[in-house]
Amino acid sequence: MLLMSTKNYSNHMKRYKTIFSTFHTVYRLITTSGDVRNFATGICRLYKNAFGADSVTIVLKNVNSHGFLKMRLKDRRQFFKKGGISILTHAEREMLDHEKEAILENRLTYPFIFSDTLGAVCVRRSLNDFGFSELEKRWFLSLSEEISVALRIFNLYREEKRLMINYIKSLTKLLDQYVPTSYLHTKSIYKLIKAIGKEMSLSESETKSLEYASLLHDAGKIQLPSGILRKQTPLTDEEYKMIMKHPRKGVEMIKDLEILKPVIPIILHHHERYDGKGYPSKFKKDQIPLGSRILSLLDAFDAMYFGRPYRKRILMNDIEKELRLQMGKQFDPHIVEIFLKILKRKNIRKYLRSFL
Repeated sequence: MLLMSTKNYSNHMKRYKTIFSTFHTVYRLITTSGDVRNFATGICRLYKNAFGADSVTIVLKNVNSHGFLKMRLKDRRQFFKKGGISILTHAEREMLDHEKEAILENRLTYPFIFSDTLGAVCVRRSLNDFGFSELEKRWFLSLSEEISVALRIFNLYREEKRLMINYIKSLTKLLDQYVPTSYLHTKSIYKLIKAIGKEMSLSESETKSLEYASLLHDAGKIQLPSGILRKQTPLTDEEYKMIMKHPRKGVEMIKDLEILKPVIPIILHHHERYDGKGYPSKFKKDQIPLGSRILSLLDAFDAMYFGRPYRKRILMNDIEKELRLQMGKQFDPHIVEIFLKILKRKNIRKYLRSFL
């Protein structure tokens, strides 16, 4: 009898550990999922694994310009659709319209509601399998309530991200007009950032932060006198000191945007040098954030390859020589080696030539 009680206790503890782990997974999906498809896939897998389900279907409303997103996991197959109401079955429309959970022996459905109906989930087991236990049913309701809140947070995050991207685009247009020397050729730089990110095994968020930083790296120059920015002759010591303030001024402009927090150190230190002779902090080597070391190289490459109003463009062979010359001085030697390797790819060279 004691042996049975110990076994039951062990099973219950294992089940509760799984429940707590599931709630942690929901939090992780909110904070790390890059887009709604990844989020929906993660939630589907969560339900499938947690309840040993044969199939899980999730429907989400108001996804970008589409009306609905539908994700379904059945056995080991995955189905994904975006579109209007026509992509939904009658049963799926009923799930959304009734706004009420259905707790049956082999089927559990729940509408995700937070002020408005955000979507719904349906978890199924085969009729030949054992039905859902009372504990599983209670767990399903609690988990679904948690995911309703998570989905609302995720939607708010996506909306904040959309507004932030519009802000970046507007600021970038202003920069292009006011500070033409700050301009990086966005499409080509994005291509290079993605190639470097893949080669260096950067995370999706690190790569995205580099993209944002490439757009905003010189935002602080807006606050400098236009005469200095458009000057064609060498700067005086006093003028150069003013220029050196632009990283900090740029950071001041974006510091209150939560979603751009990872971009701040990249922008602040993108004029540091590997040998410690840069600014504003005279950091050297690994003291300089990795994103700043990458952006510093890309900024210099863009200026050499495409030229600037005050300087003609340089041929690729000469750029490669200059980058090698600056290894360990201006640039991180490891990043230079990776970048030169990328520049040798035929598809990269062809892509860059298309912008000339």
